[in-house]
Amino acid sequence: MDYNKKILEFFTNELSPEERQEVKLEMANNPDFNEDMKLQQEILYTVANHKNEDLEFRKQLEEISEEFLAEEEKRNNPFKMNYWLAAASVIVVIGLGSYLGLLKDNSYTGAQAFVEYYTPYGADMTVRGGEQSTLFDVALKQYQAGDMNAAIGSFNELGEENEELAGFFTALCYLEMGDIEKAKLQLQSTQEIAIFYEEQIKWYMALCHLKLEEFDKAELLLTQLQTSGNKYSTQAEEVLDKMDF
Repeated sequence: MDYNKKILEFFTNELSPEERQEVKLEMANNPDFNEDMKLQQEILYTVANHKNEDLEFRKQLEEISEEFLAEEEKRNNPFKMNYWLAAASVIVVIGLGSYLGLLKDNSYTGAQAFVEYYTPYGADMTVRGGEQSTLFDVALKQYQAGDMNAAIGSFNELGEENEELAGFFTALCYLEMGDIEKAKLQLQSTQEIAIFYEEQIKWYMALCHLKLEEFDKAELLLTQLQTSGNKYSTQAEEVLDKMDF
């Protein structure tokens, strides 16, 4: 994977659904890449919040962008990016005014929180093969491969054996497809019977609420997670601190 190019294209929405899935799986499986993606995003928002929109500032961005693009081909290590140059390139591509328009009065938004904290669940789970494969293994393999329609069909079939498992992973498929509303409804339905995935459901449902700007509902779930002491506690606390509810 050409990391430099993929990171830029990811943030400018130039990737196909399959390519975006590839990047998300790489984030889940490669801690270094995941950290670089987060750092890149933070810098993008920092640069975008620059108050000076005059011609001189735009000219500087363009010059930096040209420098970054010229150097891009020379880099061999995908994790040795100059992030300020990359950020400037992205902003030049989409326009500084357009990028600033993504922000609400320069505050941290639900959409921003969703992008920063959403990662595919189960991307690192092991799939068995051969005669030992179960229906879940088949469904998980389809999910990990990005074939969400096939995965949804398999998880629905699995629902006869394990309704909670099937419902949770079906919601994850909808999230990967970008259907946030349908994912939210599936999570809400599954939450009513949840035992093993209760905290995971709360976390992904909170992200859905943030993306849909349903902030009261998001705040409630994040507060519950913050005090739960599970693996989502720290992330929930970070989001609560960043969001101006």
